[in-house]
Amino acid sequence: MEFHLEDIVISLINIAVLFFLLRLILWKHVIRFLSERAKHIQNEIDDVEKRRSEAETLHTEYIEKIKEIENQKQQIISDGKKKATEESIKILNETHEKAKLIISEAEARIDEEKGIALEEIQIDVTQLATEMAARILKREVSADDNNNVINEFFKK
Repeated sequence: MEFHLEDIVISLINIAVLFFLLRLILWKHVIRFLSERAKHIQNEIDDVEKRRSEAETLHTEYIEKIKEIENQKQQIISDGKKKATEESIKILNETHEKAKLIISEAEARIDEEKGIALEEIQIDVTQLATEMAARILKREVSADDNNNVINEFFKK
């Protein structure tokens, strides 16, 4: 393979002419395209950065709202427990009052029944005493005698 100096020089001149022509024709377009591309990329980077900061802000707000909701939940639970305790105390107090009322009514009824029973016993005792006295005396005892004996017995 032979190298001719003319061919090499012609090739170099062709390359240089082609380079200068392409530079004249295409250089402005390439520079403009690259600068527009750089601006577009910078705009996208700025947009992404803006969205990231907005997302961080939203995330912070979200966390704060979750904490606030958690605090509200704890407050509601606390209030519920407090109300339940108050309600149970109220119910217990009402139940105790009702029980006291029932007991006092029962005691009053017992006292009444006791009085009635004592009266019945007094009558029975009086009748038995009268019958025994009548048998002992072998005579009939009048109602007045009966009342006198009863009154004297209960006075003692």
